[in-house]
Amino acid sequence: MTLPFKFSQSGVFYFLGALILLLVTVTIIGERGAIHLWHLRGEKSKIDEQNYRLQKENEALRQRVSRIRYDNYYLEKLAREELNMVRPGEVVYRFPGIKLDNAQRNSDSEAPFESRPSAVRKERR
Repeated sequence: MTLPFKFSQSGVFYFLGALILLLVTVTIIGERGAIHLWHLRGEKSKIDEQNYRLQKENEALRQRVSRIRYDNYYLEKLAREELNMVRPGEVVYRFPGIKLDNAQRNSDSEAPFESRPSAVRKERR
């Protein structure tokens, strides 16, 4: 079988060089190339960090639920702090807190020096 045209050695060399260059370019830049793989690895590490953080948060919440279910002293503490409940006959003292503007309140979720609002004293009947 004879070809209608002849390949010279330099023509074959240029053709193979161009083919290799094309394959390298597709491998690096292509849709599933090395750059895409690099981005995917970065995304995976971010997702792994988020997964780890959420697992820790879930474990803390499980422990809190367990304490609420089985630890009456913890439940009483929560009722006093979050619901402002007092026992009959207790006197609640309220101290004025330091006023904060909205920007400071948003940056500090809960200021340690700020007093919490409490329930008024319950009277015995």
